[in-house]
Amino acid sequence: MTNLKNKRLFGTSGIRRKNEELTEEFVTKLGYSLGTYSKDKSIAIGRDTRASSPELESWFTSALLATGHDVVQLGVVPTPTLGMAALDYGTGVMVTASHNPPEWNGFKFWSRDGAYKPEQERDVEEIFYSNRFEVGESGKTYRGNYVEKHIEKILKDVGKVKKPVKVLVDCANGSGSVLTPQLLERMGCEVIAINTELDGNFPHGLEPTAENLRETCKLVDENNVDIGIAHDGDADRSAAIGRDGKLIDWDSLLSVLAYGKEKVVTTVDASMRIEDVCKKVIRVPVGDVAVANAILREGAEFGGEPSGSFIFQEVHLFPDGPLTAAKIVKLISEDRFYKILGKIRDYPMERVKIPCREELKPLIMSRLKGMIKGNVSYVDGIRLTTEKGWILIRPSGTEPYVRITAEAGDEDLLNELVENGRKWIKEAMNSLKGNDRW
Repeated sequence: MTNLKNKRLFGTSGIRRKNEELTEEFVTKLGYSLGTYSKDKSIAIGRDTRASSPELESWFTSALLATGHDVVQLGVVPTPTLGMAALDYGTGVMVTASHNPPEWNGFKFWSRDGAYKPEQERDVEEIFYSNRFEVGESGKTYRGNYVEKHIEKILKDVGKVKKPVKVLVDCANGSGSVLTPQLLERMGCEVIAINTELDGNFPHGLEPTAENLRETCKLVDENNVDIGIAHDGDADRSAAIGRDGKLIDWDSLLSVLAYGKEKVVTTVDASMRIEDVCKKVIRVPVGDVAVANAILREGAEFGGEPSGSFIFQEVHLFPDGPLTAAKIVKLISEDRFYKILGKIRDYPMERVKIPCREELKPLIMSRLKGMIKGNVSYVDGIRLTTEKGWILIRPSGTEPYVRITAEAGDEDLLNELVENGRKWIKEAMNSLKGNDRW
């Protein structure tokens, strides 16, 4: 077991840290750890477009070579493209911090079964802190092109559009720039692609939210397109902007993609509206790995999170922004997307982030467990379900926040739930004021 005094390396989705924390010493040691753990001869590595990514990739590659592995360099690719390479080579590394701000970066490890599971991460972490590395004969580097393989995989599953679709794609100058525009063109769409530069300068926040996509929404409206698609920094997620120029709520998009399916997996923070459109809904902890594991375990048809992260098991078991874009435009071309969207029931919902230092999160959650009573689930965080709504309080796995998510049948109950959540967290924080970690 990892010594509790050691800082956890992995969060909800790999390793993410401020750039100044990702020193050459840290990255090299991390590369030695993965290289020691992996039994695959070749390891694929890709990166997003952040200015820090090439140097981090270089340090990590050198460490993998020193542990005797050959390294297949993919260059700038979406995270799901790296995932496809891992299906072939057995082990993959993506240098990315996904939607985090530019001053962050990180690493996400992959196997043939998708992103590393918690037990695999713990094994790598154990090697990291033990300093027992298998350094020996140096491996070799090769170039690999998986963008074309990724496109062909999606085209084989989705096919071409039934009729022309005009689509605006905002790649946020992220790694989706190298794939999604040409994928949609080859599907038969008329594509307006914006923010496709690979220079590490991002035109807006990388999380595809309404606030970050205000200008993109205006362009969707002004250009009279059928749909807008926006990616995060590494293109494992997609948001959709309706033809009216308004961002489609992620829970509604999740429900559209899940519509009519027998069995669907989603997370504890997803809207209860998904229960309106599926026969059986299985709720799991937040994170695409938990969703993928449950899809496999339960034999579900589809899974996703209300963050633009969607998994289509008939193609593979990891989130794929370009694949999601293809699925959406195909529904548009079949005149089904907006018809289904019009059937999705809307419940008032609010998401709140409360700043919280990383080391205080476990203590605060422990305090909250003693305070919150009723129909409570501890699958991931604390989820209290009432007769006409629910509230979830959970620590972020990627950022220094505790998150509140609440949903109810009416605005008054929603406000009551959110205020209760704020009050509980404040009381828990105040109870720690005498703690020497505060």
